Amino acid sequence: MIEPLGPNIADEKSAYYDFKIETFRSADQLRTYKVWLAVPKEKKSQARAVLYMLDGNAVMDRLKEPMLKKMAVYDAPVLVAVGYDTQLPFLSEARSVDYTPGKGDGIIEPDPRSPSRMSGGSQAFRDFVTGPLAAWVDNEVKIDSQRIGLRGHSYGGLFVLDSMMNSDYFTHYFAASPSLAWADQRMLNQIMQAKISNAEHKKLWLMEGDSEQGSQVPLSANISLNGIDQLRKAALLLNQQKVQNKLIIYPQLTHGEVFIPAMQEAFDQKLRN
Repeated sequence: MIEPLGPNIADEKSAYYDFKIETFRSADQLRTYKVWLAVPKEKKSQARAVLYMLDGNAVMDRLKEPMLKKMAVYDAPVLVAVGYDTQLPFLSEARSVDYTPGKGDGIIEPDPRSPSRMSGGSQAFRDFVTGPLAAWVDNEVKIDSQRIGLRGHSYGGLFVLDSMMNSDYFTHYFAASPSLAWADQRMLNQIMQAKISNAEHKKLWLMEGDSEQGSQVPLSANISLNGIDQLRKAALLLNQQKVQNKLIIYPQLTHGEVFIPAMQEAFDQKLRN
């Protein structure tokens, strides 16, 4: 049973960041997004980098003052934690729809991994993030269009990869433990067939724990790639398309345990040009 979350850093206040919270409705009016915008308190005239982070409720639960202090020493980015209007760290039914790629026909369908949920709505969710949400962020703070990051874990990692192939809005991509076995390797198949625009200007980090493979769903009777093998294959395919990518393997970490170090990795990169 998933326990409700308690107060987070936005409730407790930070010495380094100011927080603002806004809610939005999905285009189909079925989901309510809760978004935390964190802006560094240090004033600066030039535009700032921004990092959009999926599973925003879980991100805010894990975001601590020492992390913000460490970022404040350097060129601190604006943070946008995109979650749902819930007290839970994850809203499985909603993220299943929003984070997973469709077959290209725009049709929402049952999630192959859990048929009680729906999937395939990543394009509509991306339209929200790069449209109304980005417009709100841009209205609140001056953003550097050459340093816009996107970070996601698990299904969120699928969304990051899907966005890299289907959007030029973001420049830095952080895909942690992307569920590449999902839907008979739909994402890997799409990577193999994709012609990625502006590929040489996109930077990608692929992250996985080496204790994750036991939880991977079998791909088929004669295919047994584990998560790390899948990521290596994805990295090779993307490298062939000139996408700048880096594969990071965390020793002795399981799927859920990768969440925090992968988030810290995105912070540490500082979204440099």
